[in-house]
Amino acid sequence: MQKRSPLKVIVPLCFFGLTGIANAGSFDYAFKNAKTTGQIRFGYISFAPDTTGSPTTTGAAIGGEIKFETAKWNRLQFAVAPYFSENIDALSGDAANGELNVDFLSRRGTSFAYLAEAYVNYDFKNGFVRLGRQKLDNPFINTDDIRMFSNTFSAGWLTLNLSKSLTLETGIVSSWAGFDSTQNIFSKASNEGVTALGVNYKQSKAFSTQAWYYNFDKEYSLLYADVTYTTGSFEIGAQVASYNEATSTSTLNSDGSVIGVSVSYAAGPFTFGAVINSGSNPTGKSVDLGLGGGGFYAAMDETTIAGLNDAQAHVLLFEYAASDKFTAGIAHGHFEDETKASNIDETDIVLGYSVKDNLGIEFIHAMVDNKGNQTDADTNFSRQTLRVTYTF
Repeated sequence: MQKRSPLKVIVPLCFFGLTGIANAGSFDYAFKNAKTTGQIRFGYISFAPDTTGSPTTTGAAIGGEIKFETAKWNRLQFAVAPYFSENIDALSGDAANGELNVDFLSRRGTSFAYLAEAYVNYDFKNGFVRLGRQKLDNPFINTDDIRMFSNTFSAGWLTLNLSKSLTLETGIVSSWAGFDSTQNIFSKASNEGVTALGVNYKQSKAFSTQAWYYNFDKEYSLLYADVTYTTGSFEIGAQVASYNEATSTSTLNSDGSVIGVSVSYAAGPFTFGAVINSGSNPTGKSVDLGLGGGGFYAAMDETTIAGLNDAQAHVLLFEYAASDKFTAGIAHGHFEDETKASNIDETDIVLGYSVKDNLGIEFIHAMVDNKGNQTDADTNFSRQTLRVTYTF
């Protein structure tokens, strides 16, 4: 008989247990006072490889997420949110000629829609428990909203506020979907799932720290911690991560450790920053980003330290807030592995304009150059990404 995970058993039981009391008047009230929120987004992207024979690809789409959430009923809330993305043919490249960029579309280059969120949430005095498809944001299970919409996760998740400054989170993720996964299909999260346990401590506005343990089934376990201290206009952070590979079953070759330091200083409208990550891995091993974009400081629009053996990375950044509506920034990063087979420089120019509170425009121009392999189209290119987002 097929073994069922605890999450697959618990979720149906929760909904089954509620069917007998669905006709209560207060239950009707919950739906009559439900709210609808979400976002509509237009996205355009152009990707130009700096290699011979590789065509420039372009793509455009309009899409977003529409969330329906009931009011509380006996501390319970129900929510569903379909996500969708519709290709704009007139602004997209020709798929037949290999000129269509699919970053805002399905992996097959088609429009799509799916139920990205569908959960039941139960609030109690010091926290909540949530079962079903949901958004999660922690260092190695995160939404990573970098294209049309966020990653979401099929999970059972508990958040417990132990005090005003101390929070405990724990849960298991069985599957996930989004740009970092398979775009519009919920797929398994690391074989039989990912379990996580985290503690967040915020002593004051000046000092905060967190520590997490993850187990990616049959791949690796991960211990992660960081600390941030802010005083006036100066902020400094430090992080450490330690991977332990499941040697008999792993296909990701993730093992070793990473340390990182981040500093920033704000002077009026100007912000200056610098980050460093350094990895130490056995031969042929590297680090993994988990479910999402990872939690490492040295992360650009494209490049991270994932997949690099004994990675060395640093990023310098400068940002200018011209007004409370317009911000311009530039960041330059260098990433290399032990042999310099990957020897990557990336420069990002980022512009952001807030038309009003619920309407924003962002533009990113990324230039990536891999001196270690200049014939690789995936690490030698320029890319322009435009997103216009309306929230409601």
